[in-house]
Amino acid sequence: MNRRPPPAHAIAIGAQKCASSWLHDMLAAHPGIARAGRKELDFFSYHHDRGHAWYRAQFPRTGLRFENSPSYLHDPRAPGRAHAFDPDARILVTLRDPVARAWSHHLHEIATGHIAPQPFETALRDNPDYLEQGFYARHLAPWVARFGAGRVLVVLTEDIAADPEAQRRRMLDFLGLDPGPPPARLAERRNVSSLPRSAALRHALRHCGAAMRGLGLDGALARLKRTPPLSTLRHWNEPHLATRIPPLAEETRHALGLHFADDMRALADLLGTDTLPWDSWRRIADPQTCPSAMNRAAASRPAMRLPSATGWVPSADIQPAGRAT
Repeated sequence: MNRRPPPAHAIAIGAQKCASSWLHDMLAAHPGIARAGRKELDFFSYHHDRGHAWYRAQFPRTGLRFENSPSYLHDPRAPGRAHAFDPDARILVTLRDPVARAWSHHLHEIATGHIAPQPFETALRDNPDYLEQGFYARHLAPWVARFGAGRVLVVLTEDIAADPEAQRRRMLDFLGLDPGPPPARLAERRNVSSLPRSAALRHALRHCGAAMRGLGLDGALARLKRTPPLSTLRHWNEPHLATRIPPLAEETRHALGLHFADDMRALADLLGTDTLPWDSWRRIADPQTCPSAMNRAAASRPAMRLPSATGWVPSADIQPAGRAT
């Protein structure tokens, strides 16, 4: 297979809660990639004042320099700054259904202790980023405009779930590298939002896991995590938050789909496709649920009101599924 030469830099830009940790682990495991000393440098978003020399110093060895900072996708300053640093860099982005991403973002905020456990609709009043980060076309278009479509690779988390090895190879082909054998953690889930029954136990297990990875025992660790009694202990200690927080109401899910509708159509155009593997896409494409012209117009403007007493509800000009307009 004829591959183009690897670039000097590869930058993963998010989105948050869209398998960016999986992407990071798959690329960092490749021997031809010199990953940054830590994940999420946030240089082109929050720390640009540290200068290019500081940024270069974050890569401790030679090879294709790679870093992963999900803050870049939604920071309007990042595309221009990254292009000024290296106009030939390769850009990788992972995306998922924006409604599912918003829900996962909510669970993440609870798991990290930023907010108390509460329904999504209640938390949305104080967390506009739940929605803002899901306008993928708006955020991705400046990256494509700066770098060109040939230097930007979009990977969908639904495709990762269906065939992680195919997506790993696709990423490494994009970077001009021989994919080689898959790493041990290929199909392992990462950053599952949970509240541990014992924080001390979670800390101890994670410390042991990091030590084994530091010794190059990734394969043994992956097998150990799948084997009782450790797998049973981990499952008991960290039940998924989705089992403890009320799920998205159908009315909320429908209204959010309409809220993202125009951006999803713009994203499909940007990617040169007529479909996306998302439940929210199917909802707007299905003639039975496709919004009327009035609702399409509503979806392109601030279409939600947040009453202080009753929590989030759709605005009057977006009708939930099953309600007459």
